[in-house]
Amino acid sequence: MTTAPETTAGGCPVHPQEQFAKLTMRDRDLVRCPFPVYAEMRREAPVMWNDRLGAYIISRYEDIREVLRDPKTYSSLQASGPTSVTPLARQVEADESYSEETRAAAHRRLELAEYPVLINSDPPEHKRQRALVAAAFTPRRIKEMEPHFQAIADDLIDKMADEGVTDIVEDFALPLPMTVIAGLLGVPADMMHTFKEWTGAFTKGVGAMDLTHEDITELFKSTNAFYTYFGAEIERRRKEPQDDLIGTLLDARLDGETPLGDEELLQMLVLFLVAGNETTTNLISSMVYYLLKDPELLASLREDEDLITPFVEECLRLESPTQGLYRTATTDTSIGGVDIPEGTMVFLMYASANRDEEIFSDPDELDLENPSTQHLAFGRGEHVCLGANIARREAFIAVKTLINRLTDLELAVPDPEVEYQPSFILRGLATLPMRYRKVDSPR
Repeated sequence: MTTAPETTAGGCPVHPQEQFAKLTMRDRDLVRCPFPVYAEMRREAPVMWNDRLGAYIISRYEDIREVLRDPKTYSSLQASGPTSVTPLARQVEADESYSEETRAAAHRRLELAEYPVLINSDPPEHKRQRALVAAAFTPRRIKEMEPHFQAIADDLIDKMADEGVTDIVEDFALPLPMTVIAGLLGVPADMMHTFKEWTGAFTKGVGAMDLTHEDITELFKSTNAFYTYFGAEIERRRKEPQDDLIGTLLDARLDGETPLGDEELLQMLVLFLVAGNETTTNLISSMVYYLLKDPELLASLREDEDLITPFVEECLRLESPTQGLYRTATTDTSIGGVDIPEGTMVFLMYASANRDEEIFSDPDELDLENPSTQHLAFGRGEHVCLGANIARREAFIAVKTLINRLTDLELAVPDPEVEYQPSFILRGLATLPMRYRKVDSPR
């Protein structure tokens, strides 16, 4: 195990082990800017044990790529790791201080966790599931969705006042992808508030290690309601087929392969809820934050719409919405010269890899002229995100719509007051107050 000496970054002492431990405890300043810590980890402790997570933290690009290329040695069955809803459910089920209703909801989660899907599954099941789901994410289907994305973005702008202050997270970056995924799942408009609560419940459990008794009770109440509602919807779709994502998944067939079961479908819907909703919200809000801090960048995108595409890629690299995921060693192995015993977890720090100075020139700078396609924001290899291109198109349309229909954009609070979501796994803004004025004649 590598131990880092005391060093400095920006004049402040940086001890990778101590600082990363504080990050997992959601220290405000480190959640806001963890990147100097990541840089020191790459230099001095690229494979670093963390007691709080019970895992080795892998921070260099090439080491992470090595793991991603070898799914046989590094299992994805616990991709969400010890700081997620399933491990929390194990604790709750065994804790008699919780009500019978809460413990029953936790037990239901554990039963469903016996059916890992996509990011949490290994071959051959992963290959089967991915092939069955792929029909829902073809380029043609995504292209057909684009007018719907645009209509939602325009509607959200229409609902804003002609000028004033808005929380662009609450009023735009969050409802856009949430409305998209709700529509794909056939959720009626009058259930959007409830759908938002369900989304918050699943994401609250990701990377959170200090939830209160009340938080956990509410979390499992919401997750159980989600499973009950969509369990009934799956059954209803069998009797009354619909042309939506659930219908597509129910109809998915491959020669010689078993169709998706109800438990797999429910777990996939949870995955789509988090991966297709929360992470895209975080990407959009991060992009807007960059524009508010850099008027020249904003002017460049207004002048040349084609620059939005590299802007999306650079924000994915610099502000990776998923900062990292776990793998578990299936045999004794080693990474970067450090022995990893069988059964040991490793945490792949994608956000660090995406700023690795050995891979990227000027790794902390946004570069629209030479955007890198090597970033790991969507993973790599067989587990690369199926919804990556949907997220890219939603982000493109979101930014294009904002800069075409709003002007005089600026932060409505001092920059240090901008708050991030308290998580070391999901990176995104909690709020982003923004001043604006609608333009008279949008392009």
